[in-house]
Amino acid sequence: MILGIGSDLVDVRRIERALERHGERFLTRIFTATERATADRRAKRYETYAKRFAAKEACAKALGTGLRAGVFWRDMGVVNLASGRPTMRLTGGALMRLQ
Repeated sequence: MILGIGSDLVDVRRIERALERHGERFLTRIFTATERATADRRAKRYETYAKRFAAKEACAKALGTGLRAGVFWRDMGVVNLASGRPTMRLTGGALMRLQ
């Protein structure tokens, strides 16, 4: 069953500026520990964060709630399968909305 479809684009420079301005506060508010560890291992750190940010926004749109109704940024986390393919792991309010 498809609950909804979401799509999003983000300018990498926007994420870079947010990181420079808000640092760790921005990271811990938006990204899961797994996402932060993945991005911090990559050479293109800002691009990695930007891709995950856009995926989270698209997921929130697909859930039909956006970032409200108990759905928070860290309820959605991009994780890579063993093959390297990214997938979305939902917890908390995002998972409850999906069910």
